[in-house]
This record gives sequence, C-alpha cells and structure tokens, in this order.
Amino acid sequence: ERRAMREAEIAQNYYKRPEGKGEPVVLNIYDLHHVRKKDGRKYNSGLPQVGLGFYHSGLEIFGREVSFGYAAEGATGVFEVPPRCASGVMPRVTYKESVVMGYIFRSRYEVDHVLRKLAARFRGDAYHLVEVNCNHFANELSLSLVGKKIPSFVNRPANVGRNVLKFFAGPAKVVEKIAQGVRKAGQVQGARAVIRTVDNGPTAPLGGHRALPARPKDEAGRSEYNF
Repeated sequence: ERRAMREAEIAQNYYKRPEGKGEPVVLNIYDLHHVRKKDGRKYNSGLPQVGLGFYHSGLEIFGREVSFGYAAEGATGVFEVPPRCASGVMPRVTYKESVVMGYIFRSRYEVDHVLRKLAARFRGDAYHLVEVNCNHFANELSLSLVGKKIPSFVNRPANVGRNVLKFFAGPAKVVEKIAQGVRKAGQVQGARAVIRTVDNGPTAPLGGHRALPARPKDEAGRSEYNF
C-alpha cells in the first residue's frame, strides 16, 4: 500500500505544473581551464579579458543540470548531472557562475518531452567545439523553455569562429586539447544519459523510477497532456 501511494505521489508530481512564480531555469557556467605549471593555478583557456573566454554550460531545471557533449556510435550527447557538478565528469571545467534565465509553468513531463526532441537532434558524434557544442545546446533548450538566448559571452569564441581564433596564440593552441578532453569525458560513466532511446519515451522522473508514471485523468478519463 505504501508503495502504491508513493508511486501515485511520484506520478502526481511528475505531471503537476509549478505554482507561484514558476520553476526557475538556471544556466550554470563553467570555465574551460588549463593549469599553469609555474604556480599550479587554474586559468580560463581562452582570453576572457577580451571577451573570448572558453566556457562550458548546462541548463538546470527541476534539480538536474542538462547539457550536451561527445558520445560515440550515434548515441545522443544529451546528458544530466547534479547541478553545478559538471567537473565530476569533465575534469577540465571549473564552476564559474549561474544566471537565472527565467521561470516556467511546465511540468517535469512536459520538460522531458522537449528534451526528447532535442536529444534526437543533438547526436553525440556530431559534437564540435566550434560548430555544435554544449553552449549551442543550452541556447536551444533555453529558447524552447523560456524564449531567451543564453548570454552572448558564453559562446562567443564559437560564434567568432576558428579562423579568427587562430590570430590568438593561446586559444588556437588549446582548442584541440579541449576537444580531446570533451571526447574523453564522453566515455565517463558518472553522467547519466537523459534519453536512452527516443522510442523509449521521456527520461525517467527524479527518484530513479524508469517506468513512465500513468497520466492523471479527469472524471471523463481525459488527460490534459496531448503531445
């Protein structure tokens, strides 16, 4: 009986839309760093002083941080980690700051529906540090959820392009090293794939339950969620 009540509670929370001012959508930003041998300190691998820093980002929603990275064999590159903990699976990143992008009134289920569609588009083997990176994904997800682009400085090097970066000795030398680091991070098991296969439906709700909870219905047996 307790198990049934717990499952009913999970289902209700999974499909329930936020109240009040809504659920915050937060962009977590990380420095892509290198360690200077002289003093062992971590520095941004780009040129942040002139607006060309290198950053990783993930969008935090409903207590999880969703991002995009390299994955082999055609799998989706969309994955999730605990908020502000990307350094656990990407050793070359250091948490920098968070920016509230806005608030939503969508349920966890509706957010997962958006993620399922993006996961089908963002294949891990298509990852490219300049052309299709984590910041491109965060921008797409932010636009889908709150209608806002992420701050321009986060992905400025990619928007500028590799050819312009070659004029700067520092960024040009670390581009490939960062890309190699992202590929290695894609093999780490600490990050959970948000979407295992598109056909299996949305990601499981928080709490480790893989089965999709039954949709709450009204007295006539109708559900308000029709996708």
